Amino acid sequence: MTEKYGGFSNAVFTVEGRPQDIPVSNVRAGDVRVEVERVRRDGIEFRPLAKRRDHVVVGVDPGTTTAVAIVGLDGEVLDVLSTRTADNAEVTEWVVERGRPVIVAADVTPMPETVEKLRRSFDAAGWTPDRDLPVDVKQHRTREEGYDNDHERDAMAAAFGAFDTHKDQFDRIAAKVPPGQEVGPVVARVVAGEESVETVLEDLRDDGGGDTEESTQPDNEQSPEQKRISQLESQVAQLQSHVESLEETVAEKDAEIDDYERKLSEARSETRVEARKDREVTRLERENRRLNGEIDEKDERIDELEDKLERLKALWKLDHSNFSDVAETKQGLVPVKVVEQFTSDAIDDASERFGLAEDDVILFRDASGAGASTADKIVDVDPKIVLRNGGLSDVADEILFKHDVPVASADTVTVQEVDELAVAREREIEAAIGDWEDRAEEREREQNAQMVDRLISEHRAGDRGESD
Repeated sequence: MTEKYGGFSNAVFTVEGRPQDIPVSNVRAGDVRVEVERVRRDGIEFRPLAKRRDHVVVGVDPGTTTAVAIVGLDGEVLDVLSTRTADNAEVTEWVVERGRPVIVAADVTPMPETVEKLRRSFDAAGWTPDRDLPVDVKQHRTREEGYDNDHERDAMAAAFGAFDTHKDQFDRIAAKVPPGQEVGPVVARVVAGEESVETVLEDLRDDGGGDTEESTQPDNEQSPEQKRISQLESQVAQLQSHVESLEETVAEKDAEIDDYERKLSEARSETRVEARKDREVTRLERENRRLNGEIDEKDERIDELEDKLERLKALWKLDHSNFSDVAETKQGLVPVKVVEQFTSDAIDDASERFGLAEDDVILFRDASGAGASTADKIVDVDPKIVLRNGGLSDVADEILFKHDVPVASADTVTVQEVDELAVAREREIEAAIGDWEDRAEEREREQNAQMVDRLISEHRAGDRGESD
């Protein structure tokens, strides 16, 4: 069976029987395809009754997907495994069933801990390259072999690397081993045990060739007790390896948890710093908008003042060509301050924009809204004269007259305007004031006469009451 992510991708069943006796046929359905093929051989194939476990070179590529390659001492690939589910014990059992490792190799340096544990469980020699094997070297060395994935390729490349490194040593050992004696045990003791060939051969001769005979005997010729002992020893080694693997896994997980907790603490700290930065940025942006608003208001105020200044300049540079009696020196003119209405708001607005002061000439475009309070505001200003358009209320007229504020119709004076500012002939203003003074004297005489008549009438009324 070939394992892939999520299950098996391929399975081969070897069945001994005639095709017509097998209840399965070629079929395609969904994502499943079944193919039934005959295996034809050139002749009769004999299988040994006893299974031999030769000495081999093992290449391992650990990781999420573990791959193992078995290579014989002749450099031939015997078997390859890649799995995502098997643990170290299962991998060890798989290797035990296929041979006796002389060398356990990895394609990277230093040797990964998983591979080192596998090596120790077999008491085999270890091999790693001087530096990690490049991909192109792996591809070139395994170009004549079949593999299902890159992990199997890497495992085979590691096994081939160890075999290539020790090939000359294997040949020298084989040349020194007497005919009829198995080479594998000698290679294992020389390579893994770092003994000399001569010492191993002498040791085997001293034992009366017992080891040699034993090595040439099939495994199944062992006594039942020996087989059971071997099985138990293998299980113990597998369990010990599995326990060590679990302990290392726990240590790795604890270290990983500590690392995640540290990263989480750092992330929270960074988040708090970023939050403070964001709040500060928001505050500065809000302050910046407020200051920009103040700048805009200042700019608008500056523009208004500049416009007012320009109008004032224009007022004094005004060409009075309409006045034929005005000399080129433009003397004999007085400024006139224009107020839209005879109301408190209009008076306050005019006072704020261009000011109302004593001896000013004030022109009301519409004097119909005048009342006692607005008249008092004008009395407080104490203007030179008030020019009006429209009628003036009796209350306002009486207050202005009482405080000697001259009032005249705007029609009696020629006024030339520039926006809210204007000019008028000084002599016309003086004439209007003189006319008001004449009318004021006449008004005072009439009021005095009326007062005398009223007093006389009241006195007479009092005398009649006494005579009665």
